[in-house]
Amino acid sequence: MTRISTNQLYDRSINSITQNQGTLSDVQQQLASGKKLLRPSDDPVGAAQVVRLTEDLDKITQYKRNNDLLTNSLQQEEVVLSNINSALDRARQLMIQSGNGVYDKTDLEAIGIEIGAIRDEVFGLMNTQNSNGEYIFAGFQSQTEAFSYNPSASGEKYTFSGDDGVKKIQVSDAVSIQANSSGKSVFENVQARLNFTVTGQVGISSIETRITEQSAFDKFHKTNYDAVTPANNQFQATILAGNQIQIDNVGSGNTVATVNFTSGQPFVFNGMEFDVSGSVGDTFDFQLDKPEKNNIAETLNNFYLALNDGELTDKELNEAISDALVGIDNGSKSLANATSSLGGRLNVAESVLESNLDLEIANKSARSNIEDVDYAEAVSELSKQETALQAAQATFSRVTGLTLFDYI
Repeated sequence: MTRISTNQLYDRSINSITQNQGTLSDVQQQLASGKKLLRPSDDPVGAAQVVRLTEDLDKITQYKRNNDLLTNSLQQEEVVLSNINSALDRARQLMIQSGNGVYDKTDLEAIGIEIGAIRDEVFGLMNTQNSNGEYIFAGFQSQTEAFSYNPSASGEKYTFSGDDGVKKIQVSDAVSIQANSSGKSVFENVQARLNFTVTGQVGISSIETRITEQSAFDKFHKTNYDAVTPANNQFQATILAGNQIQIDNVGSGNTVATVNFTSGQPFVFNGMEFDVSGSVGDTFDFQLDKPEKNNIAETLNNFYLALNDGELTDKELNEAISDALVGIDNGSKSLANATSSLGGRLNVAESVLESNLDLEIANKSARSNIEDVDYAEAVSELSKQETALQAAQATFSRVTGLTLFDYI
């Protein structure tokens, strides 16, 4: 028979009560905090998982904020491009009206006033700022205006002042999305009207030229223009016997075409119309002009200046209208491409956001399963521990009240 001393009896009873009190306190804290894990030692593996899941949730929260910033930026740009496109549509209508052959100088000047207002509106939109005061089309140079205006400049009055920089925003671990468009790509690099120039003539008494079919000429220009060998852009036309005219490429020496010709009557070659008066053996030279690019504001300004030039001939006006229409049409295409790109990026941003929200729900659920208390189970455990503590206290009270006389 094992003897238990009074001290041992006291120690065991006190330890039992202390342990029950500790367990009861833990259960009470779990119910108060709603957390099953009160300290890492409660479940080291689970605690480590909670840390990782919390870090992932913090990243998702940041990605959601980034997505909001991205979406706001893209939507602002989309609105600006839409407004510019509407302005260009109106400008195009005015350009067509100005070529109706009925308007006099006063009418053209009135159209010029509205074209000038549209130019200023477009220029302002090209220098749009966001809520932080940054110029959204200036690339990395967002603290300075994207486009500047210098009325005393000898060449272009409206010039791009930013750079090609594009900013990307991280919206998930694997996805970053372009948040801006450079004004250089959207507004500056707009193809101007392709053209040609008569460079010389021998024996020809008169010559008038114009482009009658721009699309046909554009195709010919793009197929034949040689940026490396300028001579290949030179052509010579020679009047032949039999009412024909032969066109040769100066660089290669090859005959490009032989077309029917009557002196004093126009003929058309690949969208170019030539009205030539001359005799057999007479020649004239023409060249394909170097492709140029204009920004949209400059195109509008050039047309504005043309409308306000009181000395402009009908032919010069028609040339100005053709230049402006092609520039505006190409500008509208550039805007359409930029808007399409914006739409694609907005769709990706929305898709990534939905994925992040799904991942957030999954991670929160996983973390909750590890660290959050099951209230029904905890209440049951609380009742159990209270009963155990009461029993331990009652036992201790009874044992400590015993004396030797209780056994006699």
